Amino acid sequence: MLLASALGAGGFLWWVTALITMVFPNKRAAAWRMLLAGFLTWGVSEYALKPAFDTPRPFEVDPTIIVIDAKPTTEAFPSGHAAMAVAYALAGARMIPGSAWIWYPLAVIVSVSRVYLGVHWPSDVIGGALVGLACAWFALGGRRLSPQN
Repeated sequence: MLLASALGAGGFLWWVTALITMVFPNKRAAAWRMLLAGFLTWGVSEYALKPAFDTPRPFEVDPTIIVIDAKPTTEAFPSGHAAMAVAYALAGARMIPGSAWIWYPLAVIVSVSRVYLGVHWPSDVIGGALVGLACAWFALGGRRLSPQN
């Protein structure tokens, strides 16, 4: 769980994946859309929602909760790790067909790791996941059209 959380820290894994994807000329547009989804998600969660909700973390409410890692100093809601993981899972799956099998389970593992480590409430992770879905959906231009449309 520490590794999963570390990979999701600051969207590191997701940024690197998008940048590597840019190496392939036929995937460059997809990589830019993935980066757009990531930047939008990061900005909304860190600069709009966290300050607006100002939710304390579990270890701040209950000092008996054991934190397995460093204690974050930012607000709890929404989980930035979960938001970024889900945004990139949706963006990666939509922009690079056939890759969903790796992105969605990874997003779940990163998200669950935050509760396991004692730094988020389950509601923070669910809220983060919803923020990530909404931001990625917006960045990707809404719903995917079927081939006949």
